[in-house]
Amino acid sequence: MPTFNYTAKPTPDKTSTGKIEAESQQDAINKLTASGLYPISILPEDFSLKKQAFLSFNKVSKKDLVLFTGQLSGLVDSGVNIVNALKIISGQSHNKSLKAILNDVISRIKDGSSLSDSLAAHNYLFSDLYSAVIRTGEASGNLKIALKGLAEFLEKEEEFKDSLISSLIYPAFVIFVGVMTVLGLLIFVIPRLVSMFEDMGQALPLPTRILINTSSFMRHYWWLIIVVVSLGIFFLRRFYRAPRARMSLDKFKLKLIIAGPLILKAQISRMMRTLSLLLSSGIPISPSLEVSATVLDNQILRQEVQKFKEQISSGASLSSALKTSKFFPEFVVNVVSIGEESGSLDKALASIANDYEKEVDRVLKTLTRMTEPVIILVMGLIVGFIVLSMLLPIFQINLIAK
Repeated sequence: MPTFNYTAKPTPDKTSTGKIEAESQQDAINKLTASGLYPISILPEDFSLKKQAFLSFNKVSKKDLVLFTGQLSGLVDSGVNIVNALKIISGQSHNKSLKAILNDVISRIKDGSSLSDSLAAHNYLFSDLYSAVIRTGEASGNLKIALKGLAEFLEKEEEFKDSLISSLIYPAFVIFVGVMTVLGLLIFVIPRLVSMFEDMGQALPLPTRILINTSSFMRHYWWLIIVVVSLGIFFLRRFYRAPRARMSLDKFKLKLIIAGPLILKAQISRMMRTLSLLLSSGIPISPSLEVSATVLDNQILRQEVQKFKEQISSGASLSSALKTSKFFPEFVVNVVSIGEESGSLDKALASIANDYEKEVDRVLKTLTRMTEPVIILVMGLIVGFIVLSMLLPIFQINLIAK
């Protein structure tokens, strides 16, 4: 049973605080009133304002959200009512933050709020998209279908994200190991050889001098490197936050030779899958486009989607609106047009999302296989230069001795 922190007045001139166990906030009020106390404030113990601010730091991961949605969908589909379903999930969860959120949602529902409004109170976890689908499911009486569609949507989103990350893990690991090896040689190995080189009393080869100077700079001015990098990251982030600068950068990203088409297809895929979910849930096209725009990271594409919404509000179809944009390929326009004619637009959009996700995954894996030997070659050349620079003075001694 949830515990509530309360502040109440036993008499007009006195104030008392404490904790009380109750089924809901209203039940807590009733118990306090029955005991002769006049409640001033009642907050769930696990969800005080302090903890609410703490929980907003993404303590509940996307994977936790996917698992929660799948469990809720399964329980509701089995005939379990919402409150009991939330209690079961809360009892089984090992995530304290999720438990606190679910307890608060349960308390709100018992006080008369809908599931969608209760979830929307935690909008740092449950997005506008999430709440909109649940709200439509409640209004249409098809909450089971809405939850099932939402669970499938989140699962596919997470699978796509995992495939992107897995494609980049190996190159990132190779670069990390290579950089750490080079830093280890420059900071720990080279300084031990410097004294030996100085004892030779001979002019050192140019590569060796470059290596020694680089090693000396890194050892003595490592703090300057950290400051410069930190300042660079700070100013880049501030620059990116400026609307005009972000627009310019997002436009530049789409013009990149290899990365540009990949970014565009990944963004279109995400938009189409979101739009498909919203339309299949019964949400009209205009508000669906409004919500779909929020899932796009690229500001240029967001502007395009806002234009589509205005055109559709004026009577245009989605396919005709897409034709006016240079960012959406003819393939997308044709599939959307067929979906509109056949009355299965949501399925057509899901098909586009699936095709583009597969293509992005395939291209990324191909690029990864191509870049792996290039990365290894570059790191090998750097390490080879370091080793050669250390050996050149020794070769000079042998030549002089002969």
